[in-house]
Amino acid sequence: MIYWYRNLYMDDAVAKHPERCKKRVERRRPWKKNYVVLTLAVNEKNLFEIMETRQLFFRRYNYLDLYVVGLASSREKAVEILRKILEQGYSSNPSFQPRELFKKEDFVCG
Repeated sequence: MIYWYRNLYMDDAVAKHPERCKKRVERRRPWKKNYVVLTLAVNEKNLFEIMETRQLFFRRYNYLDLYVVGLASSREKAVEILRKILEQGYSSNPSFQPRELFKKEDFVCG
């Protein structure tokens, strides 16, 4: 199941039509338009995962809970969003912990 962060980070292309982009990701139809999602890592040792929506087509992702914090139109823009998140956190608090920034209560389903 895909859970979306309430204050989803987006690039300019996605910000024009966020609901349409979310629906395309949820339907897992990569042949329509490929996006790059920034999710909380499933593995406890990692912080985030950057993956293309083509990857979500595999059955494995039907059984995982994905917590999406960012949505971008390209990999470069997704890395830029991640850099922005980390810069904001570390500039506000030098002992910033990225895992503590996103709580499960801040996510909504579809």
